[in-house]
Amino acid sequence: MKKHALDIADLLKRAKKYVNAEKSLAARKEKTSWSGYPEKEEQPRSGQGKKHKRKGGPELTKGDPRHKLSKREDTPKRGSPIPDYNTFIPLLETRTRILAVEKKKVPIQWPAPLRSPVDKRDSSKYCRYHHDHGHDTEKCRHLKNQIDDLIHKGHLRKYVDRDAYQGRRERRKEAP
Repeated sequence: MKKHALDIADLLKRAKKYVNAEKSLAARKEKTSWSGYPEKEEQPRSGQGKKHKRKGGPELTKGDPRHKLSKREDTPKRGSPIPDYNTFIPLLETRTRILAVEKKKVPIQWPAPLRSPVDKRDSSKYCRYHHDHGHDTEKCRHLKNQIDDLIHKGHLRKYVDRDAYQGRRERRKEAP
């Protein structure tokens, strides 16, 4: 025996349950898959059935999670590979400080997790770029390459020590 609704909130809650149940039942009857497309009818494997190419379909917007570019636009986590530099641009601040100040302002590509075994890493050293133990942030080669790449792209030029950079260029010209 069903109980009567105690108040309006209880009545609305029950009505919502019924609506959701009806939608669920209708979806099962339509045989709609999770992707929103009707499920394909089973074709015999003998190859006698016609092969249908899907024409059109709903247009995918950039906000649609199935759109191939939607993930790339939201977060610049893993994109094109960062070049390896042999020499690094002299800076006015430490790399740790630059990372702390600029991490929300510039498109930093965060690295993949470290692959070395956890038991072989130095637990007294922590890298704020990798968010893991094993080496110091200042000695992190990936962070050095990331910062230099961002400088080359024009994002962190205010941190370049132009005097040291000019001195290094002049020494290179004198060397030959």
